[in-house]
Amino acid sequence: MSVSDSPLARASLSTPRIVFLVVAAAAPLASLVGNLPIALARGNGAATPVAFAIAGAILLCFSVGYAAMSRRIVSTRAFYTYITEGLGTSAGIGSAYVALVAYVAFTFGLAVSFGYFTSIVLGQAGVPLPWTALAALGLVLVAVLGYRSIDVSSLVLGALMLGEVAILAIFDAMVLAAKGPTLALPAQAWSPALAFTPGLGVGLMVAFTCFIGFESAALYGEEAQDPKRSIPIATYTAVISIAIFYLFTAWVVVGAVLPEDVVARAAKENGELLFNVFTRYGGEVLTDIMGVFLCLSILATYLAIHNAASRYIFALGREWLLPPWFGEANPRSGAPSRASLTVTALTAVAMLPIALSGLDPYKAGMPVLIGFGSFGIIFLQAFAAIAILVYLRRQNRSGAGEPAWVMAATWVGAAGLVVATLFVAIHFDLLATSEAGWVSLLPLAFPAIVAPILAFGVWTTTIRPKEIVLPDTPPVTSSLAPELPVSGGDAGPWVVRYTDTLGRERASEPKPTLEAARREALRLQDSRGAKILEIAAL
Repeated sequence: MSVSDSPLARASLSTPRIVFLVVAAAAPLASLVGNLPIALARGNGAATPVAFAIAGAILLCFSVGYAAMSRRIVSTRAFYTYITEGLGTSAGIGSAYVALVAYVAFTFGLAVSFGYFTSIVLGQAGVPLPWTALAALGLVLVAVLGYRSIDVSSLVLGALMLGEVAILAIFDAMVLAAKGPTLALPAQAWSPALAFTPGLGVGLMVAFTCFIGFESAALYGEEAQDPKRSIPIATYTAVISIAIFYLFTAWVVVGAVLPEDVVARAAKENGELLFNVFTRYGGEVLTDIMGVFLCLSILATYLAIHNAASRYIFALGREWLLPPWFGEANPRSGAPSRASLTVTALTAVAMLPIALSGLDPYKAGMPVLIGFGSFGIIFLQAFAAIAILVYLRRQNRSGAGEPAWVMAATWVGAAGLVVATLFVAIHFDLLATSEAGWVSLLPLAFPAIVAPILAFGVWTTTIRPKEIVLPDTPPVTSSLAPELPVSGGDAGPWVVRYTDTLGRERASEPKPTLEAARREALRLQDSRGAKILEIAAL
């Protein structure tokens, strides 16, 4: 088997484990502690639960199209595959590099964040340790878990996620018990006069940022026991549970602080707001426990995003968009171990200048890295939403499409995510907690990655197509021989078996329809000079 076709571990993840991976990436506790005060102070204030409800509804609509795609296409390339199928190879390649940059930058920020906040929590407990030592500890833990098979990570993340949910559920229950449902869940939180104000854009930015991670379900398609069933279920479960959890806890926080006071207190206390509210209703012990779980929440997110970044590097290596060495799975565990080690090494190199500078890591760029990665992932979600819409419309015209309600939901999801991307770009300085002028320009980096690749794709396919011949490949051909064999029956999915220019036998990614497999055979023949052997049903 070639490097580029090296498989990940098959059938190792059940649906609940995929849910653990996805929800853990969203980091419920860390997201609320870090982001909720921004929405309360600079967004739509006491009506912040409305922002979470709107974001959840839009992402649920997006998930309808996302689930439809995941039933048709199973791949660890996730958004890269979907965007390629919908908008073409150039757009897909551009999106793959966007995903790589976004997830790796996010990983860098989380590695520093774990060391920084763990140092603060331990310092308050009378155990002063430098953040660099704790960041190094986190790096080693994530490196070990990321190197091993994904089922180990899923168990660890599941335990950490349940702990986060439990501590916040206890807080919610204490506020409800102390104030009663009417005061703990004030009706003002749903007032249109408070909800639909100019600050709604900031509220939506925060809400969409808190959902980051739900989109990673499809990355585990090749490792799922029943991907066509488990990926859609995991996606729906993650979006609905995250939305309800954020909405309800934000509503309880508004009731605990009081609707008329929440804006002023959030602006004054910032990241300490939830700690102070926890102390008031749960006492010092619960607050100390929350501090521990905050650190574990960051560690869980760090591991989940590290896993996602590793799988994008693995997929790019397997597609020869990075050196194929990265696309080889561990022969024992089936994990993308080389890609995981690469992410670990890059993270260590990125942390080194911050550690050597002696600066406060919070001021040295930690929030900027996390904000930059967050925006990139939301940009990717919007890009994928458009691609999914285009793909499903094309399938509808060919008679193999989805019901009208699926198309309507996909339209709403795509439009909502485009608007969300604009909100995040406009208010990026708040997300990155930096007023430096250059920081506000960082969102332009992701369109800048995609634009030249799209331009090159247009140039090669429309302006000078006859002059493009790839190195070491035969001249481009235009059609497959009519006698190309199809084996394995009429039921898909199908793969294309071929030999490359070095004579090595390979197999393509599975395709959901025979027509898609034929198009893939044409692409391989035209772009790589491949000799097509057959199209085979799995």
